[in-house]
Amino acid sequence: MRDQLDELYRPQIEQFGITLEETGDALAGAVSDDRSRACVVVYRLEGLCAVTSHRIEVRREMEFHERSVPGLCVCTLSADSLALCPVAQPRRAAGAGNVAVFGHVDEPQQCTLRAGQVHDAVSVTFLPAWFSRLEERERRSAWELIEEPGSACDEDLARMLDRCLRALTPLFGGRLLDGASALRGAEGAARAAIAWFEERSRAERAAGTREQARLVRAAERFVALHLDAAFTLDDLARTLYTSRTRLCAAFKQEAGESLGAYVRRARMERARQLLERGGGSVAEVAYAVGYPRVSSFTVAFERAFGMPPSAIGE
Repeated sequence: MRDQLDELYRPQIEQFGITLEETGDALAGAVSDDRSRACVVVYRLEGLCAVTSHRIEVRREMEFHERSVPGLCVCTLSADSLALCPVAQPRRAAGAGNVAVFGHVDEPQQCTLRAGQVHDAVSVTFLPAWFSRLEERERRSAWELIEEPGSACDEDLARMLDRCLRALTPLFGGRLLDGASALRGAEGAARAAIAWFEERSRAERAAGTREQARLVRAAERFVALHLDAAFTLDDLARTLYTSRTRLCAAFKQEAGESLGAYVRRARMERARQLLERGGGSVAEVAYAVGYPRVSSFTVAFERAFGMPPSAIGE
C-alpha cells in the first residue's frame, strides 16, 4: 500500500532534485541549479496530516507533474501558486497571502512552471482519517467541503489563516516546531476553514441560493483550470451537467456579470499577470490563456486594458 502522506509532497519535490533530511520533527531540503532555487520544509503528523512549505524561484521553464490523494487542504499562496490552484480565482490576487481551501482529489495534474515565477506556499492537508477526531457536525461539514468546488477565502479569514500557516514554518517568519505544536497549528487552521464553510453554507441556504452558488463556484473553478483551452460555454455547461441557459442565468444572478465576460476577464487578468512577471513572449502568453492567434489576443488585451500586451513590463 502506498504511503498517502508521501504522495502529498515527495513526488513533487523530487522533480526539483531536492533530497529531504530529518531536522528535528520535520524534513527539510534545498536546491539551487539552472532550473530553480528552492527550499522545502515538511511535517508528517501522526499519519494524518502533511504540512508542506516551500519557496521556489523558477529559473527555467519546466513541466511540473503533481499527484495527490483525497483530503482537505488549506494553504496560503503567492500569486503564481494561486494561479495553479484548483479554486476560483479572485479578480486580482495579492503578491502573497492568498488563502485557498479545497478538497484534494486522487488525480494527476500537469502544468508549466515559467522562468521568473515565484511559488511560495504553506499547505496543510488532512487525510480523511483525521475526520474521525471531529464532532459529528464538523465531520459532515468536512466531507461536504471536500466535495465542494474550492474557494479562495475572503480578506479577513485570509489574513488570519495566513498568519496561522506562516507560523508553522521557518521559511516564512515562523520557527521549526515539534510535531505536537505543528499538529495543533494545522488543526486550528483546518477547523477555522470548516467553520467558515459552515457559516457560508448557512447564509446561502437561508437565502435559497445554495445550489446556484455551488454551480457558479464549479464554473469558476473550471475556468481557472482551463484558461489555456479554447472551450465554449456549451462545453462548460456539459461538463457541469447543466444547460447553457441555466448556467448563464445563475452566473449572472450570482456573480453580477455574464459568464462570457467572466471568462474573457479571467483570461486577460492571467495574461497580464504572466506578462508582468516575465512569463514568456506575447505569443507564449497568448497560447497560455487560450488564444492560438496572437492577433486575436492582442485585440482582446487592448480592449481590456487600453494598451497592447507588448507595453506591459516596458
